[in-house]
Amino acid sequence: MLRKSLIALIYAAITAIASAQTPSPGLTNDEVIAMFKGGLGETTIISAIQSQDTNFDISAKGLLELKRGGIPSKIMDAVINAASKHKAAAEAATKAQAEAEAKAKASVVAPAGITSPILPGMPSVLMVEAGQKQPLPIGHTQIAQTKTKVSSLAALTRDGTLPQAMGGVAQGAAAAGAMTGSSKLASTMLMANPMIGGAMMASQLYAAHHKSTVTDVWVVPGPKSETVIHNPQPAFEVHYDNIPGISVDEYEPVLLKLESAPNNFRLVGATEAKQDALQSSTADWGIYSSFVEERIAAQATKAAPGSYRLQASSALQPGEYAVALRPINKDKKFSGTSVSQNTGDGLFFNSVWSFELQ
Repeated sequence: MLRKSLIALIYAAITAIASAQTPSPGLTNDEVIAMFKGGLGETTIISAIQSQDTNFDISAKGLLELKRGGIPSKIMDAVINAASKHKAAAEAATKAQAEAEAKAKASVVAPAGITSPILPGMPSVLMVEAGQKQPLPIGHTQIAQTKTKVSSLAALTRDGTLPQAMGGVAQGAAAAGAMTGSSKLASTMLMANPMIGGAMMASQLYAAHHKSTVTDVWVVPGPKSETVIHNPQPAFEVHYDNIPGISVDEYEPVLLKLESAPNNFRLVGATEAKQDALQSSTADWGIYSSFVEERIAAQATKAAPGSYRLQASSALQPGEYAVALRPINKDKKFSGTSVSQNTGDGLFFNSVWSFELQ
């Protein structure tokens, strides 16, 4: 009896010292065999199994090792029960974590009139800060037209005819809603085809004048973005791989400064073009060769085809900004219908992820 007590005390001392040095991974098969061969009784061993964390191997090999170690059936049953509970607890923890992540992702709601943050088959942008990633809502530019030649976006904001042209975009949306009886549908139509309002306004402003060229102005609605950030040197992950019909190696992400304009719009960029350029289905329009926009110095690091990390090169001043996708080759050709109908390469060029830096 004294010998068994001494063995138990020695085992307890060894266990205490080991626990103080390194975290225990849980009671193992070998430790159960050692306790049994050390003379501890069935009740004591079963109590130890039930009161401690366990890391048992109950595979065929593990159970045979216990059998060869002379472990009685009651102790083996306790080992199996403990392993089953450990597995159930691990599965429950994994399920709870997955549900929490799904709930957190579902709680990211896009601002009104903006496509949800990440959609299959669409480019996406994640803001990265302190190891956390937050999807940015994707927006699509609308196009207004003016007779004024473009020199800079700031100059366009002072153009007296631009507010009227941008008002035509909004009027086009309202007209679409009136025809369908649904303002929600009108908003959806504008998202699917950003040129509805712009094309209607263009026909009103220029049909009578027969101008050969106009200035197309890419705008996003609202005086400010509903996405607000506070990091003056933001970083982003940009993904646009596996999208049918797009050669991902032809594009790169860029960081843009947006110009606030009258009538609650922000200017993204502008270019001079033929008046009927948006109606052509031929890919012969070099939109970006003379496109005017305000690029912000940023480092675009390619991780894989269609996958980049983008970060501002220096601290930004408070204001309105956006991530956009631009052709690496400025002479890349677009068809006017892809731009006006927001499809293919036009979808890429029209997509923006705007944010306000405070």
